[in-house]
Amino acid sequence: MRQSADPHALGPVLADLLGVPVELSELGRHELSLRALPNLAGPPDDPSVAVYLTDENGRGAQILLLFPLPDARALGDLMLGEGAGSEAILDACREVGNVIAGRFLSDLADLESGRLTPTTPVSTVDMAGAVISSVLANSPQGTSVLSLGIRMHAADRRIGATLILMRLGLAP
Repeated sequence: MRQSADPHALGPVLADLLGVPVELSELGRHELSLRALPNLAGPPDDPSVAVYLTDENGRGAQILLLFPLPDARALGDLMLGEGAGSEAILDACREVGNVIAGRFLSDLADLESGRLTPTTPVSTVDMAGAVISSVLANSPQGTSVLSLGIRMHAADRRIGATLILMRLGLAP
């Protein structure tokens, strides 16, 4: 899979959404096989907020964004104020996930001279390993995987996430 999207370019877009300056940094970018995914986002039993989107045009792109639970809470507090409830935290993660996923799908579509339109993001709170296993169950062999570690610095918070971009039908 050719690499796409520069996370640094998302800083101003996320700053508009969050209402504070945001600096994004990339902690690592890796092309992987499906077998390497289960432990990608840290220990498989760590609770995480997962945001999942696919391409509604059926062209085979999937994006999974995993926030460790403390980072998801920090994002919710930043967007919605201290003490945001669970549903509000999921909403905040879906909003940020939608921005990030939309950018990556747009860049991927540009590389392929096509159109990729993200579905409405869905989110859940579960163990990171369980979420990844669920996505793997629906991903055929030959799926190309790009993983990015992302860190957002906003206000006095550091929010980490792992983005997993899967493109069906292409081997890495």
